[in-house]
Amino acid sequence: MSTTHKDTTYYYVRPTDSLFVRGNLAFGDSGEHGACLMPPPPSLFAGAFRSALLGKDSVQMTAFLKQGQCSDAALAQCLGTPELPGDFCITWLSMAGQSGHQSSAPETISPLPADLALLGSHFATLQPRAHSSGVQSAGDLPLRATLVSAKQEKPQGGVFLRGKGLTHHLQGHAAEQMDKAHSVESKHIYQRDPRLGIGLNADARTAEEGQIYTTEGFAFNPQGIFASTGFLVGIQGVGNLLPDAGLLRLGGDGRSAQYRKVAFTAPVVANIPGSTKQFRLLLQTPALFSQGWLPEGVTQHDDGSYRLQGDGFSARLACAALGRREVVSGWDLYHWAPKPAQAAVPAGSVYWFDEFAGDSGKLAAWVAKGLWPDDLYPNQQMRRAEGYNRALLAAWN
Repeated sequence: MSTTHKDTTYYYVRPTDSLFVRGNLAFGDSGEHGACLMPPPPSLFAGAFRSALLGKDSVQMTAFLKQGQCSDAALAQCLGTPELPGDFCITWLSMAGQSGHQSSAPETISPLPADLALLGSHFATLQPRAHSSGVQSAGDLPLRATLVSAKQEKPQGGVFLRGKGLTHHLQGHAAEQMDKAHSVESKHIYQRDPRLGIGLNADARTAEEGQIYTTEGFAFNPQGIFASTGFLVGIQGVGNLLPDAGLLRLGGDGRSAQYRKVAFTAPVVANIPGSTKQFRLLLQTPALFSQGWLPEGVTQHDDGSYRLQGDGFSARLACAALGRREVVSGWDLYHWAPKPAQAAVPAGSVYWFDEFAGDSGKLAAWVAKGLWPDDLYPNQQMRRAEGYNRALLAAWN
């Protein structure tokens, strides 16, 4: 295992208060419940760290607000402008837990991939299979992700994959070699923390009649396994512009979080695609693809097949296992306006490719840069900097 993110700086972010990460469901009328997201989108951390960079120096913040660019050359190179980001880019995001001393590296915690299920006390995988004759299917791909299990059981929810489990799964090992020790339940990472709120009259600063609502937060107060829990964030382009430790304003209401620089090696599986000419792509963060569920670079050919064509490599998309579509939006603080709402393929979704041809090194480099086209328009450039479309290259299981 090695890393391709050579200039990435990693930070362990630990919320010190309940974290509120608003979702995209309608909210605001009396009696409504404001649902939150967990894990949060990568743009939450992009905004927090970019604000921390600007907030160090009031002169630079003023220059950015007035001119759209910092006067300091190094900071301008990092942050760019509100329309075109600089070198700043989120390259890794996962939840994380720390078991030992505060100086030790945290362990990654990832959403359960779409091709993996915990059935009782054992794991089972979804494997690409040709559907039986006479069975109708709405998909156009030649293979279907099929759950392979000795008996019927209901998959367990609220489960995340620990670091060793993720490495095991990326390497394509059999699910029978995994056990519950490779996973962790959400209660060992965070606890739900609902809060009651009352609407206020902005002028009189008095309570509005009937404006009572609840919002859902998350308290990172682990039970039993970890001494502390939070998030692991990898950022390119930040260099030495940030102190090794500090505070962030994170999520709704600007709740506080501590961050500190840590040593971490992102997992990369060697020798893929190899002699089998097969591989998987596992989405690490939500993906904003121009063709909906299809990754960038994949097009449908005249023979009906879907093929990935990159710079120096090609492959056939044989199968996919996708989670429920998400909606990504947000708030643009500079323009003081909402960001466009976009449909996103959720983190943990899996794509299987075969018939690979070309340079495997160029394939790995393309995946490491994020699943984006070569020519990006401004909104895509900002979304890329915020950490969307990050994926991991994995062996075909």
